[in-house]
Amino acid sequence: MRKGKLTFVVCVIAVMIVACFPRAGYAEGGTAFTLSKSVESALLDQELEVTVNGNNLKDLYAYEVLITFDPDIVELVKGESKLEGFYIPPKVDNGKMTIAFTQVGKKAGVQGKLALSTIIFKEKAQGNANIKLVSVKALDSSLAATVYSYGTAFVDLQGYEWANTEIEALASSGIIKGTSATTFSPGDNITRADFICLLVRALHLNAEVDGNFNDVEPSDYYYQEVGVARKLGIAQGTGDTLFEPRLSISRQDMMVVAERAMKIAGKMLDESVSDLSSFSDSSEVAAYAAGPLAQLLKEGIIQGYNGMIKPNDTAIRAEAAVIIHRVLNM
Repeated sequence: MRKGKLTFVVCVIAVMIVACFPRAGYAEGGTAFTLSKSVESALLDQELEVTVNGNNLKDLYAYEVLITFDPDIVELVKGESKLEGFYIPPKVDNGKMTIAFTQVGKKAGVQGKLALSTIIFKEKAQGNANIKLVSVKALDSSLAATVYSYGTAFVDLQGYEWANTEIEALASSGIIKGTSATTFSPGDNITRADFICLLVRALHLNAEVDGNFNDVEPSDYYYQEVGVARKLGIAQGTGDTLFEPRLSISRQDMMVVAERAMKIAGKMLDESVSDLSSFSDSSEVAAYAAGPLAQLLKEGIIQGYNGMIKPNDTAIRAEAAVIIHRVLNM
């Protein structure tokens, strides 16, 4: 390969990995990318081949693909390109895999339906390898980029299928973040400060912060959001001008602040409802929370568990994601 061509290839790959093109955006139908597997479930030490496919391609000149998998179940053997050009073999980091490819020289990108790359895994243990296509950054021959997003890189959502859609939707929108590049920790408790941050950011609430609770410091990452919530009357503290930001929030307190935030954001609720008698543990709901919980129940924001509302249980991250998603889509 001549030096000029090699320099061009290196530049294209470098831009794909570390930069965003000015014309980059999210795709709206048409072109799509998928994964197909040689077998759904391989035996121990058996190889599993995964193919990255492009459908309805239009001038695809280069691409960068992000795939996630469970590294305790499978390990990478190799990756190969199905197209002629410059291919960067899979780069793996704790269950996240990136592959990249570019054609070389001035030519049109590929068209139609094509297999782009194959990746070979080997089974290490029995179980679901959870191999997922997360995103594809596709470049045309003018080096304009389009991002195709297919979910998140979280590999720990098993057992929380009831919240998967909401978690992935909020994460893709940047409203909620994982606890690492590949984990969401859906069963972890969520703190009072973190839930307030989610509400304020998701509903785009704003106010002049001219003071805060005594246990919220300007250096705290949640200072602005808690200050906004305090100013708007969403967060009223626990008494003695304290907020106790690092304590886990209870389910009923999560509902109460959600109801206040919705009203501030202009989402109308029926304030006439107050009946929670359909829940077997309704007597455990605090007096200040009964009205807000009933209003959210009527709107379908909360639905309970097996006829119980569990008001004093601590809220977990998965529950918080579901509540925020329902609030946004009310």
